[in-house]
Parts: sequence; C-alpha cells; structure tokens
Amino acid sequence: MESNAEIPLIDFSAFVHGSTRDRERVASAVDTALSSIGFIYLSNHGIDLENVDECFYWSKRFFALPESTKKEVAPSADQLYHYGYSGVGEEIVRGRSCMKEGFSSGSLEDNSQIIIWPPEELLPGFRNFMDMFFKECTCLTRQLLDCLSLALNLPSTDSLTQHHASSSFGLNLIHYPAASADLFNSGAMTRIEAHSDSGTITLLFQDNVGGLEIADLSTTDKCTSVEAEKKGKFRRIRPIPGTVIVNVGYLLMRWSNGRWKNTVHRVSGYPSPLRKQVLDYIESPGVPETSAGDAHEISPERYSIPFFVKPDPATIVEALPGCWSEELPKRWKPLNAGDYLRRKWVGMSA
Repeated sequence: MESNAEIPLIDFSAFVHGSTRDRERVASAVDTALSSIGFIYLSNHGIDLENVDECFYWSKRFFALPESTKKEVAPSADQLYHYGYSGVGEEIVRGRSCMKEGFSSGSLEDNSQIIIWPPEELLPGFRNFMDMFFKECTCLTRQLLDCLSLALNLPSTDSLTQHHASSSFGLNLIHYPAASADLFNSGAMTRIEAHSDSGTITLLFQDNVGGLEIADLSTTDKCTSVEAEKKGKFRRIRPIPGTVIVNVGYLLMRWSNGRWKNTVHRVSGYPSPLRKQVLDYIESPGVPETSAGDAHEISPERYSIPFFVKPDPATIVEALPGCWSEELPKRWKPLNAGDYLRRKWVGMSA
C-alpha cells in the first residue's frame, strides 16, 4: 500500500460561468488529468452541498431500516434489470461478493427504468428527494460531457452529449458495514475488489471515512483488474470535503481510443481511530494486561453515493474524430453500448 494519491483538483465554476478562454483552460486541465490518472476532483461543481449532505442523511435512514423491510424493495430473480435494494454480499465483482449493501435508482421520467421504491409512508420525502438529486447530478453530467467534448475539439455532430439524451443514468446509495480490519488485512473479506467502471463516467460523493484506492498506472497500465490486484500498487484517495470525484469509464476510454485512462480502483477497509481509544483504556492503571489481547482494529462503516453515467443503449462506441490517425489507428472495433452494459449487469448479479 502506498501513501495518498494526489488527484488533480479542478475548479469547475470556471467552465460553467467563465469566458471562452476559461472554458478552454478547464477542458485542457481535465484532458491532462484523465490522460495521466483517469480521476479528477471537482470543486465548485454546482450541486448544492446541503443537498449532498441531505442525500447522505437519506442514505443512513434507508439502510437503518430492518433487513426484512429493505428486502421488500429488492428486485426478484426475474427482475434483473430493475432498480432497488441489494443486500450485503449480493453484488459480485470478479467472482467475489462485495461487503456492501446498496439502493439503486434512476430517472422517474424514463419509463424503461423500473425502480422499486420503499412505501412513501415508510420514508416520507425519500423518493422526491432522490428524484431532485438525480436531476442535479444529470445537470452536472451534461456540463461535464460538454467539457469533455471541448477537450477533444469535437464538432457538434460528434459531441458526447448527443449520445446521452435518454438519461439512462444510475444514482446509487451504498453502505459498507463496519467490520474487523483483520478480515480485510487477511484477504478474507473485501469491500469491493479491484475493478474499472464500465460506462462513460462516474461521479462519486464520499464521506470522510476513506477507503477508495486507485492503481498506480506506472505498475498497472494495460493490466487486467486481476493482474492489477496481484502486481500493482494502490494508492489511497484522501476525501476532500465539498468535492465530487469523476473517473473515466470503459466506454469513454474506447471513445478516446485509449487517450483517457479507465483506471482500476477498489474499496478497502481501514482501521478506525477507535483502536487508539481502546488501547489507551486497556493500558490505564487497574486494567489487567490480558485485556490487551481483546483489542481489535475496526474498519468503520462507510457511505458513498456514486452516479453512473451510461450512453443511450443504441449507441455505437468507436474512436472519435481526432483520437485516431494513420499513425495512431483505432485500437478497438465498434461496440454496441447497450449490449455491452447488459452483459456487465448480468455478471455483477449473484
């Protein structure tokens, strides 16, 4: 494990409210960051920070419900493409269960997205808030797609925005329960295995617990997720309050012909400061020395809110103009986005 990775921090207000030169400067900074590390932090991103805090509030309220109640909004086996609750260990990444639970939702205006909501009387206001927050994330997404299109000097006929017209995005609430850090350190348990995201981009809001780690591209470039886990170095991502993380998905990497990095990342469990408090107690006068053996490092619970951006299902993804030439030929064949994402969805289900 390496020390904290420094992800570039970009003030996005200059793109949204700035001059043409400001917009070009931000787009260039985004291009440089995604080409080198595949991740950026955005500050002044336009989403009300009080709404971000409230989304975490609703997340904690939902996951505090009894397990039997949460399971009532879980898709059944014949509802594979429905949104709703997934229990701890039900999501599979590279053949291993993820030690997290989640609630996934989409656009209320898209009839193709079927969401199983908890009853309104159980969580009054939850559905309306999630719809409002989804729209805020969608607004930021469209601004980011404009920024990415500018970074690639794309003409309007080839802009990325036109391939994301249907808002087939996903807003997820994720809860990682607390557990003994020994389970994570020994490899017996994982929060999420090393993987790379499959869509266009991902927006990630996280609490201050930490746990996100990204692979050092100098040790993992062109590696599979399995190889990266075995051979690569991973660096911790330090949470920065008031920001949102943005990272490149697999389809965007293909669109850019490999220019932008679809970096492998994972979520690990870190010990809690609680251990020091326990040790201070057991080492105090009057406490038997044998009690020291009862102290365990605890990896505290963690909450995160990812917003997954995917292209319209009928989109054919291939290298965009300006991303390939005779000297730099297209690296991949055209790919139907909907078919690819459906295969990924099936693979993540237990």
